[in-house]
Amino acid sequence: MSELQLGDRRYDLDGRVLVMGILNRTRDSFFDRGRHFHLDDLLRRAERLVDDGADLLDVGARPGGVGVREVPEPEEVDLVAETVTALRARFDAPVSIDTTRAAVARAGFAAGAVLGNDMSGFHDPHYLPVAAEAGASVVATHIRLPPGVADPDPQYGGLVDDVRAALRDLARRAADCGLGPDRVIVDPGLDLGKTWRQSVELLAAMDRFGELGHPLLLGASNKIFLGRLLGLDTDERDAASVAAAAIGVLRGCTVLRVHDARGARHAADLATAIRRFDRKQRGGT
Repeated sequence: MSELQLGDRRYDLDGRVLVMGILNRTRDSFFDRGRHFHLDDLLRRAERLVDDGADLLDVGARPGGVGVREVPEPEEVDLVAETVTALRARFDAPVSIDTTRAAVARAGFAAGAVLGNDMSGFHDPHYLPVAAEAGASVVATHIRLPPGVADPDPQYGGLVDDVRAALRDLARRAADCGLGPDRVIVDPGLDLGKTWRQSVELLAAMDRFGELGHPLLLGASNKIFLGRLLGLDTDERDAASVAAAAIGVLRGCTVLRVHDARGARHAADLATAIRRFDRKQRGGT
C-alpha cells in the first residue's frame, strides 16, 4: 500500500491519486508570465484549482530558471509566508512550498505548509533538517546540475538506472534526518537536466521509480518535452499534459503536479479505475 503523510493527514494513494495544483507567485513564470503575482489574483486561481479537483496547492515564488532574475531570499521568504498564510485561512487543502532554500521552507512551514517541494535535490544542506524539525514532508527531485545552471547536453551511463540510484540516495538522506518513506515523495525530474527524448524515456519508465517504495510524483504539465515531441507551443500543451498524466498514473505515479486540475483529476480517476480493473482481472485486490 502506498501512503503519504501531509501534516496531520494521511492519504491512501492506492485509492486516490493526489492532484497538486501549481500556484506561481512570481513575475516570470514560464507558464503564466506573472499573471497571478498579485495575491488576490493568486487566490482566485487557487479557488479554481480546488473547485476543479486539486487535493493540495503548490506555491512557488522562486526564480524561474536559467537567465531569469534571481529573487533575493528575503523577498522569497516574504512572498511565501504571506501566500501560505492567506491560503491556509481560505482553503482546507494542504499547502506545499516550491523552493530550494531552507530559510524559505522554514517560513512556509511556520505559516502552515506541510510539504517542501525542492527541485534542487536538497542542494541546501539545511533543507532536510528544517523539514524534519517542522514535521513536514518533502519532494526529492532528480536534477543533474544546480538549479539555474544550463545543462544543454546531459550525459548518463544509463538514464533510468542513474536517475533511480540518485533518487534512492536522496531518499536515504531524508531517512537519515528522520523522514520515513511516507514523508518522502520521489520525482525523476522531467526536463531537469534531461533532453526532451530523455524525459520521454523517463515517462515510459515511471514504474521503475515506483519500485523505490515512495509516493511518486509526475511533473509533466506543459513541459518542454511535450512541446518538442509534438510540436506544441507552451499554450498548446493542455491535452498533451492530460495524456501524460494518464500515462503516468498507469505506470504508478501517485501525485500529479499540474496547471489544469480538472483535466488531471479526470485522467487520474480514469487511469486509477483501469489499474484497479487490471488488478482484479489478475486476481489481486
